Amino acid sequence: MNTNKFDWSIPQRLSPVALIFILSKVIKASWPLVLIVIGRIIINEQNEAKTNASVGIFFILGISLLILLIHISQLINFFFFRICIRGSELIVTGGLFTKTKTIVPINRVQSVHLIETYLHKLTNTCELKIETAGTDATEIEVQAIRKEKALLLQTLLESSIEEKNVNIAAETQQLMGIQFRDLLRLAISENHIKTFLIILAFGYSRLEDLKQVIGFDASDIIDEQVDKATFSLSGFLTILIAGLFFTLLVSFIRVMLRYHEMTIISSIKGFQMEWGFLQTQQKMLFQNKVQLISWNNNFIRRILGIKILRFYMAGEDINLTKQNIQLPVMHRHLLYQLVSPYQSVWPSTNAQLNNVHPSHGWRNTLLFVLPITIGSSIAIYFWNPGYIIFPFLTLIYFAFSNWMKYKKFRFWYNEYSIQIQKGIWGEENVLLNLNKTQHVVVKTTPFQRRKKIVTLELHTAGEKIIIPFLPIEQAQIIADKTLLCVEFNQQQMGRFRQSK
Repeated sequence: MNTNKFDWSIPQRLSPVALIFILSKVIKASWPLVLIVIGRIIINEQNEAKTNASVGIFFILGISLLILLIHISQLINFFFFRICIRGSELIVTGGLFTKTKTIVPINRVQSVHLIETYLHKLTNTCELKIETAGTDATEIEVQAIRKEKALLLQTLLESSIEEKNVNIAAETQQLMGIQFRDLLRLAISENHIKTFLIILAFGYSRLEDLKQVIGFDASDIIDEQVDKATFSLSGFLTILIAGLFFTLLVSFIRVMLRYHEMTIISSIKGFQMEWGFLQTQQKMLFQNKVQLISWNNNFIRRILGIKILRFYMAGEDINLTKQNIQLPVMHRHLLYQLVSPYQSVWPSTNAQLNNVHPSHGWRNTLLFVLPITIGSSIAIYFWNPGYIIFPFLTLIYFAFSNWMKYKKFRFWYNEYSIQIQKGIWGEENVLLNLNKTQHVVVKTTPFQRRKKIVTLELHTAGEKIIIPFLPIEQAQIIADKTLLCVEFNQQQMGRFRQSK
């Protein structure tokens, strides 16, 4: 690609294709008003009176004008949107009466995300999302821009934010490619209970929609047919197998949408990822913006040797799955390749194993689960004594879960990093480079002070690590090591800036 073809110091406009996406979003957001218009048209067609037809025309024009006024700011932004690079800053301007100007220092950019739908591919455009460390949301979003411009901007941002190893060639290497058999393994190891609940929620919502259309409750018909049906063992097994097959099918579709043709290319600056089935997405992950790394698996994935790797970025909202960087890792050596640029030596390989205080396994059960169980058991006994077994089964479940949470919680630490392993039914590993810590918090309760234990929190710009029920002496050691690493890292960064 000719990098001189576009000059990003000159403000660039949106592609005309963006207007199509804006109009589609306007229609989607205004669908109740659109339905009113359609209903009015149908009524007018059934009425031959000219006066009613003229009234209908004015009605439609009025609704259209209302929709336009509600979303006029989006249409104005299309015509006045500009994006450019001036020096070391990315500048976005927009607005007619209320003008906005967003200035993003390039060294604050944490990821550049390119998305291509079928319409984007047909028009040689793409959607561009730029995320920074200053907010949980996407800082800059460009709905449609020429793909050549977007790729060049991505290249410029990559080269601009790189502060180290400027004289080293950015060699690239493909680390991972998801194949069809990998998709099958991922689909088999999905959380099928979650998938089944999603299917039930979707089916229930469709029944409610059907009730609005046909005027009566379809669930009553289903209940009536279920009461009339006679179930045998073979019939029950048939329904069970059909439900399992349908759940697996939905799980495969979900995996296909998330991981289809996912590839990861490694360079000295970070990882370039590309994936997508209905729409192609590209995202650049800068290594120096990674705050924390974790990998997890459930029971089936542990048998199949699959782990889901998660990168926590600065300023990322952990509740927004669209922002999260999650990668399926099929082999352990690939896990090390992906993690080693962040932390090459894992504490679990050269440090002593540590556990937390045993009260972490029973205290929540004793203080919260047991009183709730006793209270609900009394209420259920007077309502229907036959159901009193369920609160006690719940008590057993949570007591076992809390005890397993304690037994599986272990951690290792050395001079530079800390690694935590935890889970109940599955397993999760968390790896933190100590110099990524923003601040340290030590919390105690009267019970903890009596037992001489504390809860230690290590806060980063992406997420926090919590180590509960930790001996106070050990917590002080970890806190001192962390603060020492942070101070040493700040001194290094200061000397680096002075040298520049």
